[in-house]
Amino acid sequence: MPALPFLDLPGPAFLNFLGIVVIGVLLASFLAIYFADRSGRLTPPAIPAEPGAMTTALLSGGVGRVIQTLVYDLDERGYLILGEEGHINPTGKKPADGELDEMELRLLAAVRHSPSARQLFEDKALRRHLYVDLAPVRAQLAADDLIQPASVRQAKHWAQIIGTIIILAVTALKLRVVLAEGANPSYLIYLTLAAIGALFALGYVMTRETASKRGLALVEAMQLAYAERLKEALAQIRSPGPQARAFGGASLFLIGLYGFSPLKGTTEAKFVEAFQDASGNCDE
Repeated sequence: MPALPFLDLPGPAFLNFLGIVVIGVLLASFLAIYFADRSGRLTPPAIPAEPGAMTTALLSGGVGRVIQTLVYDLDERGYLILGEEGHINPTGKKPADGELDEMELRLLAAVRHSPSARQLFEDKALRRHLYVDLAPVRAQLAADDLIQPASVRQAKHWAQIIGTIIILAVTALKLRVVLAEGANPSYLIYLTLAAIGALFALGYVMTRETASKRGLALVEAMQLAYAERLKEALAQIRSPGPQARAFGGASLFLIGLYGFSPLKGTTEAKFVEAFQDASGNCDE
């Protein structure tokens, strides 16, 4: 094998060279994943006059936001209640035939043992089943170029494979020299693992959103368009009496759009507290 100049570099100089290689790999991976979604070139669709709660939740925050919206809805309707330490308790109320849809029944079954919000979010079986139940919604969003296309995850997959091979190849060649010289390779191995970890972290961050670029633009436009309606609902929720709960029915989509964060400082702040340590938008 012909001699490669970087193999003769002393330790600090080689680490600088490895850093350049890693930066190049990360930059190339970023560009490959970023440009795999071309929906940003399209104009966002018109803002819906009556957004669907589950469609809005899926687009805004993935299956995790759908779970939040379902929990809030079922709490509003008396089927469950938030208990101490964020545990979600069923009330025992029995739904009439056809009163709850498949996803609502599925979530109600998932809380039968009073899980915490974190445990509910980490319920992989629930996430998987909800993801399947949402197939018609995902299909409609995909038809409008509003969710990440498969090409994004494919780009991530190949970027991670090729990037890992490049990093390992450079490190392995140098490692042979280091071992032949009897030097300690631990720092080199550590940096290699850290570089590969950074590559996979980049892929995760860039693909954790459910929405495409066009979908994110629509979400931002909806949040601006419905800001006044959110203020009205929050004013109502801060008022005393039975009308205090203002996000049910046709306004449930506001929970799907904004999540629980607007509920801070209201009588519904318990949802924020219960779900503050639970997250999840990356839908496999």
